[in-house]
Amino acid sequence: MRTSMLTSILAPVDFSRDSARGLQLATEIARRHSARLTLLHVDGLPAYSDQVPNFAADRAWGEYLTEHDRALEARLREFVRPFEFEGELECVVARGDAASAIVAHARQRACDLLVIAPRGAGYGQQFLLGSVSAQVAAEAACPVLVARSRAGAAVLGGGFSEPLVAVSNLELAARALEVTRSVARAGTRVELLHVLESGEIAVGPPLPGAFHDAVAKGRRDVKARLERLASPLRAAGFATSVRVETGDPAFSILCRAESNANGLVVVARQTRRDAPSSLSTPAYRMVKHAPVPVLVVPGGKLQLSKPLPPTNSRKMDVAGTWSG
Repeated sequence: MRTSMLTSILAPVDFSRDSARGLQLATEIARRHSARLTLLHVDGLPAYSDQVPNFAADRAWGEYLTEHDRALEARLREFVRPFEFEGELECVVARGDAASAIVAHARQRACDLLVIAPRGAGYGQQFLLGSVSAQVAAEAACPVLVARSRAGAAVLGGGFSEPLVAVSNLELAARALEVTRSVARAGTRVELLHVLESGEIAVGPPLPGAFHDAVAKGRRDVKARLERLASPLRAAGFATSVRVETGDPAFSILCRAESNANGLVVVARQTRRDAPSSLSTPAYRMVKHAPVPVLVVPGGKLQLSKPLPPTNSRKMDVAGTWSG
């Protein structure tokens, strides 16, 4: 039997109903994989302020923060109690910029998966609102699962059903499919979707029917590559389907997720060392608007990877990274 790749899961919590939805999802996945679960709360109090000496000695402020953190850790344990999680559990309180604190903790603890809700309440809105969940999804070194509204029953029965994997780059897609296998229900159907954009279609001389023929050839080439990409999934017992469309990637993916029974949307992004990470408009729109949970999978170090399909022009993948 294949060993689980998920051993450490991080769940940011702000004690709101929405973060409870994210925590439910995190506990179900951690239980399934016997993974360590870490609850992280980013507190609004500063570690130190220039105003502290005006009303208390530094030592008194430090003692107050220690007691305050203990109370928050106890509250985290109470918050997770209804989910009856009996595995390894850790409760942590952090301070600072919320998105940066979440990303830093995930990196320091070498987390395999980060599960975050896209809404929050009170100070927690600062790190659970969509803009910050998108920032976390763009910067985290591990896969980020954004628990959208249909996440409640998503993992009942042992995993996500019928995940939709947006494929735009072979190397990134292979990594995304590996992570998808860890969170998908055994034997479910995995759909691979590539959206052909005009820049990917190499058109020859302006002869009658040339563009139609180029699109048809592009579809055939991409479909063949998708079938090869899906072969390890079939070998692992999953059903697969491949689909090639033309148009706007974000629009096509969102429409597909809205009109079908897909329980999860999976997108991949490349990581850069020479520029700040960010999500492109398509990936950002999915994190913000997809009706189902969205799994954002980072690739490895930036490499010049083979575009899908070969073309003489540059193309932008689903996560907005130019290649080719």
